[in-house]
Amino acid sequence: MRKLFEHTSLSWIFIVAVIGILFEISFRSDSLFTLAVAAILIYYGKKKGKSTLGMICFIIGISIASIIVISTFFFKFILLCLLIFYLFNYRKKKKLSKTIKVETIEPSADRKMYRKQPLITNKLLGSQKVINHVYEWDDINIQTGIGDTVIDLSMTMLPLGESVIIIRGIVGNIQLLIPYDVGYSINHSSLTGSLKLFGKEEKLLNQNVICYSDNYYDASRKVKIITSISIGDIEVKHI
Repeated sequence: MRKLFEHTSLSWIFIVAVIGILFEISFRSDSLFTLAVAAILIYYGKKKGKSTLGMICFIIGISIASIIVISTFFFKFILLCLLIFYLFNYRKKKKLSKTIKVETIEPSADRKMYRKQPLITNKLLGSQKVINHVYEWDDINIQTGIGDTVIDLSMTMLPLGESVIIIRGIVGNIQLLIPYDVGYSINHSSLTGSLKLFGKEEKLLNQNVICYSDNYYDASRKVKIITSISIGDIEVKHI
């Protein structure tokens, strides 16, 4: 209801402003004559369409009409009324606004935090390969410097839902081995290298590629792969 009232009030202010400005101009013969010239220029400019002369006449006509309207006393009076109207609404809304107080609770000394060392970790130099090795699954988020990374997902039990693999490197190749029934999505960024997906190879040059398997949304187990490498290839294949 308040919004409807504000909208109605603004409409009335606009209508009164137009009537008041026209009424004031009608008593000023010089302004009335100039406004008529502006109207002719605007009409001529619109009639000529997108021609250079038409555009110039249209712009000049709009400029003259705007100057006449702005110079009227009623226009300045309406601006003052609008300013008062908005200040009044701002003050009213500020009074109605509610302050939400958030009470914090000190952490209990009895609460425990568990930490574990992931199997796959950051490596600045050298290759890292996890193949023919059974391991407990944890989401992967690693950074590599120079070297290859090979991860075999068939050697772990992926949980239901979406698992995440994030690998960022400078120079080297990335190879991921995925079971057939697992859905996947790939978001790969590379300055130079190639993307190999199940035998199909695509050369990349300063590109970002997003693709996913046809069973990604329906699969009970899926892997979201986010990789970026400056120089190197990424290969994803079924096993």
